[in-house]
Amino acid sequence: MQLFSFLKKEFVINVLTLITGSALSQVIIYGAILLLTRLFSTELFGIYMLFTSATLILKPLATMQYEFAIVLPKKDEDAANLLSFSVLVLCLYCVLLFIIIFFFKDSISSFFSIKELSDFIYLIPVSVFLFGGVSILDYWNNRKSEFRNISKGLLVKASVMSSSQIAVGFSSFNSLGLIPGMLLGNLFQLLFLIKTSLKSIKDLFQEISFKKMFFLAKKYKDIPVFNTIINVTNNLSNELPVLLITKYFGLANSGIYGLAIKFTRAPIGIMQNSVNQVFFNRASKVYNEHGNLYDLVLKTAKNLLKISAFIFTPLIISSFHLDLLFGEDWVDVGLYSRILLPWLFFAFLSNPITSLIIILNKQKTIVIYDIFLLIFRFLALFLGYYFYKSLVISLMLFSGVGMLFNILIFIFLLKTAKENKIAYN
Repeated sequence: MQLFSFLKKEFVINVLTLITGSALSQVIIYGAILLLTRLFSTELFGIYMLFTSATLILKPLATMQYEFAIVLPKKDEDAANLLSFSVLVLCLYCVLLFIIIFFFKDSISSFFSIKELSDFIYLIPVSVFLFGGVSILDYWNNRKSEFRNISKGLLVKASVMSSSQIAVGFSSFNSLGLIPGMLLGNLFQLLFLIKTSLKSIKDLFQEISFKKMFFLAKKYKDIPVFNTIINVTNNLSNELPVLLITKYFGLANSGIYGLAIKFTRAPIGIMQNSVNQVFFNRASKVYNEHGNLYDLVLKTAKNLLKISAFIFTPLIISSFHLDLLFGEDWVDVGLYSRILLPWLFFAFLSNPITSLIIILNKQKTIVIYDIFLLIFRFLALFLGYYFYKSLVISLMLFSGVGMLFNILIFIFLLKTAKENKIAYN
């Protein structure tokens, strides 16, 4: 009876809704990977990881992170104006990005050691636009508590992307790799979200104006000023291994690392991202109503700790047998996965509550934190290469830095939530 009552709670229902879509989408992607590792070489996986990393690093700049503000206003008309402003910024940014790539393609490729992407570099603005558009509409659906739309969008993306990548793998266009399939998946996800969100946005069209857009953009200026820096540095530090492994250890090792991080992050991300979306929605309401954020953080962390056993135990066990799943060329995937799991465990506990940074306006502090994280991650990877010429040691140092910084951010957010509780009592 107690379990039935627990499952009826709004927070739990919303998390389960997102988990269902995430889990099914990951089942599709995992099933496809079993084929893709036999259809594409480690080098083509490396190119795919480079392209994805470039997109993720550039994406936070694309909307200046104004999509985060969509959840915050009390009035829907204000949220609709912030959505419109985010789309405007996204379009202008992607046009500017294309112009920069057009004129400085060779210099960019040489500087970042991504000459392997020369055939695909013009598609980076397209990829950034698709990622940015999906992010904007995800936060609109979050605001409207339409978590089913977010969940179904993930399923659409996974289905289209996986089927397209498999089709390319079996065709005479195998040399194109995995990038076209990824773009198709993101395109169909965006189209689905546009279709399902249009009605709720259309009702507010008459309330949208440039005057309101720029007024609200100024009101929430701390988000682009600090949060863009936070997300760029955070994404850069997360994607740093792909860039540096490619530079120091070659594309094949980058592809193997990419599959290892994909294997470990996918099941973790199902729960992590779902809780993050719902926690942001719930924490925003609790904050606006002067409720108890500290208790919400504690309950969320305790639940995540309990759930972690069901996620990390199977990951550790299966990591010893991944060569049977992915093929002989991928024998090191399991080793890399085990090295990364300690970092990902602490990230699993801390990441879902990081939306408090925006809600409590702590961007200034986190900018410093993320800059130090980026520096230490770079040093970890570089020192492992410079002194030992060993990717394994580089990854061990990288994982250790991740563990330490995730513990620090969790303590900081818990303390900040407690201070907020005292302030309202």
